[in-house]
Amino acid sequence: MSKNYFNKILFLIAVLLCAKMSVHAQILATDESKLFNPLTDDITKRLPNIRVLIDSAVAHSPSVRYEELKADYYYYEQLTVERHWMEHFSFNLDWNWGIWNFHDRQSSTISPPFMIDLNSMRDNFAIGFYIRFPLATLVDRRNRIAKQKKWQELSFVQREINRQFVVTQVIEAYDMMIQWQNYIRIYNDYQKFTLIQMQMAQNQFLNGEIGTAEYTRLKEIQTRGAIEYQQAIAEFSKNYRTLEILTGINFNLVNVLR
Repeated sequence: MSKNYFNKILFLIAVLLCAKMSVHAQILATDESKLFNPLTDDITKRLPNIRVLIDSAVAHSPSVRYEELKADYYYYEQLTVERHWMEHFSFNLDWNWGIWNFHDRQSSTISPPFMIDLNSMRDNFAIGFYIRFPLATLVDRRNRIAKQKKWQELSFVQREINRQFVVTQVIEAYDMMIQWQNYIRIYNDYQKFTLIQMQMAQNQFLNGEIGTAEYTRLKEIQTRGAIEYQQAIAEFSKNYRTLEILTGINFNLVNVLR
């Protein structure tokens, strides 16, 4: 048993050395300042402050920007309503120019007929001004302006709702990213333990010390630990990318566990 145990320890050391050499080779090929290892580094030390992330996310949020544009639109609608009374005032300026030709033929029994040709040029110039002011426009003017102001207030409220939603998304993604980094470390230790346990169980199974059922149970534990470890890495990466999308910032960190 002691010899088998010693062989398992040597095998585990060899596996860890191979993994370390692989990571070292990756570091040589990549800028070390951009490398991030969730097992050894702290993600909160490599990203901007949470307050900066929130401000950036709000500034890049399409939903917040949409409500700001709606508020601007309703403001211009308010100006239109305030100036609507001017549509009932009209000023007209007309100018016409033309040439008119007249031909007249006259005759009588006393004198011979004769022709008269007349040519006339005329300029016409007219100025008009009128007022048509319905009572409804005068009476309901304040109410229409007030409605447009309320539309603006609704947009401001919705913008704040959208802003708070974005803030919540950033905080949740940030906290979940930290949480899943902790899970990566936990599952990594658990995976190492199950790997050693599985190697011991394999030797015991070959030596006939344990049965198939026990070997299968230990194999399921080892497989579940490996799956949970990979899930933790995937969840960490997902929340990391979510933060990049929400904030519009490319953090440029290379996760060596991807």
